[in-house]
Amino acid sequence: MRGTPSFTTALLSVAVVLILLSFILPWQWAHWSMAQQLPYPWLMIAVPFALLSLLSCGWLYIRYRRQQHAFQQHVQSLLHAPEEIMPDSTELLAQDVLALFQRLQAQQTELQQKLEEARLQSQRDSLTTLGNRFAFRHQLSELLASDNRLATTTLMLIRASALQDINSRHGFQAGDQYLQDISRLIRKVIQSRMGAQAYRISGSDIAVLVPGQCEPLAHTMGNELRQELFHYQDVHELDCVAYIGFTQLLPGQSPESILIRADSALAQAQSGEPNSWRMVLKNSDDEDMGESQWRQRLQSMLDNDRILLVVQPARLLKPALPGYNEIFTHFPNESGGVYPASTVFAMLQRLGMSMLFEQKIIEMILDQVAKCDLSGQRWAINLTPASLQQGAFIIWLERVLMRHQHITANLVFELDEHVLEHQLGNGKRLLEMIRRSGARSAISRFGHGYGSFRLLKDIKPDYVKLDPELVRQLKDDNANQQFVRMIIDLAQRLGCHVVAEGVETEEQKQILETMYVDGVQGYLVSKPLPLAEFKGLVSSV
Repeated sequence: MRGTPSFTTALLSVAVVLILLSFILPWQWAHWSMAQQLPYPWLMIAVPFALLSLLSCGWLYIRYRRQQHAFQQHVQSLLHAPEEIMPDSTELLAQDVLALFQRLQAQQTELQQKLEEARLQSQRDSLTTLGNRFAFRHQLSELLASDNRLATTTLMLIRASALQDINSRHGFQAGDQYLQDISRLIRKVIQSRMGAQAYRISGSDIAVLVPGQCEPLAHTMGNELRQELFHYQDVHELDCVAYIGFTQLLPGQSPESILIRADSALAQAQSGEPNSWRMVLKNSDDEDMGESQWRQRLQSMLDNDRILLVVQPARLLKPALPGYNEIFTHFPNESGGVYPASTVFAMLQRLGMSMLFEQKIIEMILDQVAKCDLSGQRWAINLTPASLQQGAFIIWLERVLMRHQHITANLVFELDEHVLEHQLGNGKRLLEMIRRSGARSAISRFGHGYGSFRLLKDIKPDYVKLDPELVRQLKDDNANQQFVRMIIDLAQRLGCHVVAEGVETEEQKQILETMYVDGVQGYLVSKPLPLAEFKGLVSSV
């Protein structure tokens, strides 16, 4: 090919030979002329030969430059459009350029694949293979910034509440396996829902973004996941596996506002029975507070005893029975109202302050009950689910009850049926300690199904508090009446007293009296009253 390095070398070689000949030949001719005694004959040869050599060199140089320029343009055309080179080209340079181009293209493809893998890896949690918090925040921000106002998305937040306990008791490897199992259960629940994505956003929290309205999704997904968690709890003998919170993404709101609302729903779930779910669809002023603000206000309540105790007495239909008075807690706020009790207990659970408040409430109850000049009365104290999960609390409670024997005999500790059903082992230990100390026990919100009878047989409490929902349906539901009658009959055969909660009408009271219930409690009897002002239940309804 013209313009190649081999051709250039040949041109330079010819130029060098011509230059050498322009000197050698005239020199040889000069020697011959002198031998023949010719006057300056060599000038006649040397001058024209030198001029010819110079002209030849100039022509060769110009040709060399032109062909070098043409070669450079040809190389640039090959480099600028290597994809246009025919694979069957016989030109060696074209083949070399094509091979180099193909090699670089393969390296570029491989590098792009590695970069994409690195990008996906940077947005994936290494333990659960779910998305991580960076991917979640990016997706959440995109959804909230969307111009499509018709698109709705639900946020489900799951907290693996047993992680810390498993890590401390069985090691971090067991904790990792527990998180992987939770992730597997979540994938199982969301796999049939188009567009659902799960992310691990902290050590124990997993978030799921699901297209659709919150309320129907919360009921279907919440109950479905809850059943999976209960099964896992039974297999692995845990007190609780996880809690679930739901909220709706509202366009125009900040991600922080959405997360606070979801966290509030999750916190409310933690204040209920194990593996429960809650839904919060809008922010209230109290829910908008961050954790640090809640901690300050709760600590202020604790330090200044800003906890109001109220009592709602039950009317016992058998005169020989001691009076039964259930004590509740209200939490006053700065505006003159009260914080929702469910929100307060949820925040206490989240901030790890449940035990402190439970101790404070019990101490205040013991102090005020000691001041009440009411003989023949029993005082019912509600225990939260957190009390079953704190061994230190049970030890503390036993010591307190033993120190206040004169009051302990008049105390009744209530535990929700749902809580006992799923924490039966811990519940039995707590109730045994209560009986050993001389106090009494009650199962509240009793009667959710035929499993209640088995629980009644295992626990044998002193009191059974019928679920208000059963009382509400008494009038128009004959099957419900038969079910309530069975509960009352079996409980009394086992030596338990039955109190019906939520009695609001005279008709409900009359039906319950025909079933020989031991007592009724509700707005028909009395509204909650401040404990410090309570002087006993009046004789008439």
